[in-house]
Amino acid sequence: MKKKTKKKVYVISLAAAGILVITASVFLYFLYVKITEVFISRGFPSPSIVYAAPTFIQNGMGMSIQSLQDKLNALDYHETDAEPVKQGSYSVSGNAVYVYTKKFAMPAYTITPVQARIPVSGGTVSGMTDFSGTAISSIELEPEQLAVFFGDDFKMRIPVALPAMPDDLLNAVIVTEDARFFEHGAIDINGIIRAMIADIASMSIQQGGSTITQQLVKILFLSNQRTFRRKFMEAIMALMIAHRFTKAQILNAYLNDVYLGQDGHISIVGMGAAAKYYFSKPVAKLTLAQCAMLAGLIASPNRYSPIYGGEEAMKRRNYVLSRMMLYHVITNSEYQTALGEPITVEVSPVHVKKAPYFVDYIEGQLSENYSKELLTTDGLRIFTTLDPDVQSMAEKAMGEAPASLEGAMVVMQPQTGYVLAMIGGRDYNKSQFNRAVLSRRQIGSCVKPFIYMLAFETMAKDGFSQITTIDDAPLKMETGAGEWEPQNYDKRFLGYMTARYALQHSINVPAVKVSMDVGIEKISGLLELLGLDSDIPAFPSIALGSTATSPLDLSRVYTIFSNNGYEPVTPVSIKAVTDMDNNIIYKTELQFKPVGSEQACYVVTNVLLGNETEGTGRGLRRFDIQGQYSGKTGTTNDFRDTWFAGYTPDVVAVAWLGYDNEARIGVPAAAVALPVVGRFLGMYTHRYGGKDFPVPPGIKFSCVDRSTGLSGRNITDCVQAAFISGTEPSRGAINSIMDWFKHLFRK
Repeated sequence: MKKKTKKKVYVISLAAAGILVITASVFLYFLYVKITEVFISRGFPSPSIVYAAPTFIQNGMGMSIQSLQDKLNALDYHETDAEPVKQGSYSVSGNAVYVYTKKFAMPAYTITPVQARIPVSGGTVSGMTDFSGTAISSIELEPEQLAVFFGDDFKMRIPVALPAMPDDLLNAVIVTEDARFFEHGAIDINGIIRAMIADIASMSIQQGGSTITQQLVKILFLSNQRTFRRKFMEAIMALMIAHRFTKAQILNAYLNDVYLGQDGHISIVGMGAAAKYYFSKPVAKLTLAQCAMLAGLIASPNRYSPIYGGEEAMKRRNYVLSRMMLYHVITNSEYQTALGEPITVEVSPVHVKKAPYFVDYIEGQLSENYSKELLTTDGLRIFTTLDPDVQSMAEKAMGEAPASLEGAMVVMQPQTGYVLAMIGGRDYNKSQFNRAVLSRRQIGSCVKPFIYMLAFETMAKDGFSQITTIDDAPLKMETGAGEWEPQNYDKRFLGYMTARYALQHSINVPAVKVSMDVGIEKISGLLELLGLDSDIPAFPSIALGSTATSPLDLSRVYTIFSNNGYEPVTPVSIKAVTDMDNNIIYKTELQFKPVGSEQACYVVTNVLLGNETEGTGRGLRRFDIQGQYSGKTGTTNDFRDTWFAGYTPDVVAVAWLGYDNEARIGVPAAAVALPVVGRFLGMYTHRYGGKDFPVPPGIKFSCVDRSTGLSGRNITDCVQAAFISGTEPSRGAINSIMDWFKHLFRK
């Protein structure tokens, strides 16, 4: 009986062991398959990158040596003492910058690297040559990175292939984290014992017992819990990875997946991201000391951070260097030099956006066509229209406005509709509400140039021109809302005046009378065609700017004066989107619509020329704007909104200032919004030069008095006024004797 029982127990035990072995084998097999699949297909979630427009350096451009250096530094160029021999480097010698530009793949073409000498004399670039002395007119620099779109895991990675990593970095990591990495399989028993002895001797944790392979397993598959089960699974999985993959594959994965710090809510993962974050450079440009610093971070990124670690960071870096010296991967001379290098960081915060309101605007457009997952994992490259230098000018100009006021500003290129700069508020950290796009406020007198443009166009056959006289006298009219009596800004009436004088000085009653002559329905239709709104009531008050719009839309409609009467159908902020292989998946096609005749638009520009008008825009003169420029103030009757729209042949800039709660400002636009645009146009034209507005065919010029707008004999201060052919005054004639008297005896 006992023998039978023993035999039965033996059989059951054998069967149980067999089942256990089979179960374990099946488990280990599927675990092996899972680990292999994850390792092979894991890839790296690649965030989408938003780029600004590329920069062109041209002869004749206004730029100092320092501003040129700032531009190159912003693009991660490295300054050298000698003539640069590598792409992405530059040197300064006397009054010239020597630069070796970078190759960069743009949509549809590649920026070719060049070696250029850029002389700067008197704040102007002139006489550029290549290193052989051959003259060149311009060079193109790659675009700046504006933002990165991360996923919900908020991890910043810049994957770097193992061959592209410097040997100093590889050696620093190996001798610190796993000195026998190339000797053991996946678990280093000798290393565990040695680490324990070293830690006990130093009374601190200097070495870890886990191999690089074990650490990679923990990063990819396991938690940080210190349990026997976790350590056992870590060992088993490490052996599997070591069996399936090469040491190079394991090391490459580890260096691209290891956690190296935190920037706000975003984790810095991998050596590529860490080099960019801590030192603002690619991993290939790290010094020996910097390589040691990054290797030392692995053990405890917070404790040994070069940003916050101080003495601890220095000790850890020097410990890594001593390990490198111990294992003979650096010479004594290299060791001593690296020890003497101070810990300096040049942080590139990954969560801070450049031109944040613009980036938010871009993100809103992208979300309409691309899923969040696609934007945060597929490595799209978004090429935008924003010019970082123009954005900087706009920010400086707005920065000098009264601090108590909110503000918004948009700068646009008329010939393309490109948004070159956008400011949505005075402080993004305090308010992310983008007033440049989302805030719709009444535009006041900024509407008047469009009313006169339509009058010059449609009433030219009746002889209407900028010297046509209009009676500025009290006016009452019946509207759907009752009797309406428009008032001028100062509650005074000046009697007869020319259309030129009325527009320059932004007189209200003449604008209403011109609108009535043209037809309120036509004015309403024009404003709708311009895109200021979709259904604008045909009330006389629209002549005084009762229509509400955003700075973005107002800048778009003002482009017609610099673009021969053509308006972009929509503002353009995204030029193209490419995938990570640089295949174009989206490209913006420029679209324009005719809004007004080029002759009528030119006459308006001629009336508002900033260097000739005695009207509300005369304050522009003090900003030393180069070339010709025009502009119009806009102040609502209750002083709740102030606008200025200024433009040159190349650029339109619109600024709004006021309060979000629509409280009264108490001062006109000429004192608040005009200086913002004036400062900007001064900086812009000094950088890119000034031009004159091209004169379209069908325009005639005649001398008129600067202050009165009258033509004829005895003019003491003559300006050349533009007329649509057929409306110009006869040679030698005056407007009329009656006009002279009407002007002299204004009511």
